[in-house]
Amino acid sequence: MADHLIATKDHDWDKSPRGRHPFNPNSEMQVLRLGDLSGMRRVLTNLVRIAPGKESYIPHAHAVEEEMAYILEGTGELRLGEERHPIGPGDYLGFPTDGLVHGILNTGSVPLVYLTVGERAQVEVADMPTIGKTATFRPGRITMSGPDGIEELTPEEWGARSRLHQTPDTIDPSRVDGREE
Repeated sequence: MADHLIATKDHDWDKSPRGRHPFNPNSEMQVLRLGDLSGMRRVLTNLVRIAPGKESYIPHAHAVEEEMAYILEGTGELRLGEERHPIGPGDYLGFPTDGLVHGILNTGSVPLVYLTVGERAQVEVADMPTIGKTATFRPGRITMSGPDGIEELTPEEWGARSRLHQTPDTIDPSRVDGREE
């Protein structure tokens, strides 16, 4: 049975797995999957913790799903297209499906922690211009397309690429569906 109340203040981040976006080598984060833990299936809700000097996911723009983030702790930088904006506790970041590429970088000396919420559509398309690819997420498969061709990945393959190889604690690939939140 799902927990309807999750006391995040009691969460031990030292025991949380660390992972990265499979196509961003500067990505390093820990994700507490609040929506999954509470039994939510239509709304993706995560608490994300980014190490100092690291990024969350690869800069991307959504075509179908809207996303938001609310900064709880630490300081960082929001990348919106070519612009950079400082962010910190209390800042709300809204990402509609307007094609604007966004990404988050921890510029501080302590972890950057934020709540992120997004939709869980059956199909999502995300543009990743820094690698020249577009990802299409469908149940059970992820298609990466770009000028060098098409690559099909399963969620398990995506999860395996998300592991930080220097540590034994990784994001469980069976829990990763490839979504950008």
